[in-house]
Amino acid sequence: MNVLVVAAHPDDLEMMAGGSVARWIRAGHRVRALTLTHGSWKDPRGNLVRSPGDALREEAAAAERLGYAVENLGREATSLAFEDALVCEVLRRVEDHGIDTLVCPWERDLHHDHEAASRIAVAASRRVPRVLMGQINWYLRDVFAPNVFVDITETWEEKIAALRSYAAEYARAGERWVSFLDETTRLYGRMAGVERAEGFVSAKLLWE
Repeated sequence: MNVLVVAAHPDDLEMMAGGSVARWIRAGHRVRALTLTHGSWKDPRGNLVRSPGDALREEAAAAERLGYAVENLGREATSLAFEDALVCEVLRRVEDHGIDTLVCPWERDLHHDHEAASRIAVAASRRVPRVLMGQINWYLRDVFAPNVFVDITETWEEKIAALRSYAAEYARAGERWVSFLDETTRLYGRMAGVERAEGFVSAKLLWE
């Protein structure tokens, strides 16, 4: 497979598909990521939580740990919008790299940036035979009901190790991340008949 993961922020890939990406790379598939924003953000009181420089360095470290290639477009986080220019950025990667599998955030994610990234990716997926949407967090407007599963029993530790690359975010929310991911990957594993799995909703799935 030639996989492109379209993400809104650094760490989105690791949250929704880190174990799957590690498994695919182990199996010899090629994985690229296109992250649309630099991921810097401030809390509601205006305090800087993560700087652009820190986020980009951490993303590069996580990518090196899992083995995927990453490009970051450096757009402002928290204000991502659906734009034809961004659809064209995804289309260019799809064409240049012969992408046959596209992974993006779930379209019903409550986070505005995640929703926008999903719309952008799906709009660029017309010639891509497999489009999977993944769950990034637990703030949802609807029930996330996956129908495609990837066994990550052997790559669970790699997923968590890659998440730890995001030092400031992990210090702030890592315990909740791991608890949430431990519960959901075990649940999806039970659904799929394995120990742990990541779950995806298929926007399109051509069985070959």
